Amino acid sequence: MEPQVLFELENGVGTVTLNRPQRLNAVTWDLAAELVELFRGLRHRDEVRTIVLTGAGRAFCSGADAEFFTGTERPLPGLSDAGQTMSRYQRKAPAGPFAELTRAIVAVEKPVIAAIAGPAMGAGLAYALACDRRFADPTARLCVAMIRLGFSPDCGITYFLPRLTALPTALMLVETGSILAAEAAHRVGLIDELVPAGEALAAAQRYAAALARGPSVAIDLGRRGVHRAKHTTLEEAYDSEAVACTMAAATQDAREGTTALVEKRQPQFKGR
Repeated sequence: MEPQVLFELENGVGTVTLNRPQRLNAVTWDLAAELVELFRGLRHRDEVRTIVLTGAGRAFCSGADAEFFTGTERPLPGLSDAGQTMSRYQRKAPAGPFAELTRAIVAVEKPVIAAIAGPAMGAGLAYALACDRRFADPTARLCVAMIRLGFSPDCGITYFLPRLTALPTALMLVETGSILAAEAAHRVGLIDELVPAGEALAAAQRYAAALARGPSVAIDLGRRGVHRAKHTTLEEAYDSEAVACTMAAATQDAREGTTALVEKRQPQFKGR
């Protein structure tokens, strides 16, 4: 059987590919758990400086596989009589690793870039929104699909949406389940870079490679600061920045950057 997740590393860029093209990369419980463990491991791999998340075939990710809603091995609370045998883990977190993956994307503490072609719906939309930047081609379709099935949004969608687009747009999407075509999604800020058909992955990898050549410790600390600043006061942000600045100043890249400035040349960062 083909692996459900593919991983390739080139020039500091790790490309994570959901590999269920026959199911439009719909995510099963086991696939979501595998992705969570992969991202947890990538956090500690120094040779991986940036990450690109994409899907095989003609979809980014169409959301949770229907087996999650109809199966009995991993019952969804309220939909199955098998709930009495549900694990303690799922009782506390009904969506389990489906929702945990968005947390892992943020917690990896490295830039994560989404390359979107075709549907990014439901949980798939959440994974795209959790990334640092989204590249998409004209085939992209974005949707809060849960509402179309009678469920409220999960996997962090209600957190990310109003931080990336206007509040009325976020409310419209979670209330109607409307499908946004690529141009509309780009217009409201859910897609950052709209590229020609078939070029989303290459464009995302070029962007990720440029970041990988940079001072990655400082970049990662800056990323951490931006995420933390969403929940802090200005004074708290000043304190966090002071700590991060001190940490970055101890790196070889900081010394290389300042030396290159004095010598009037381009710095050669090593990610150390």
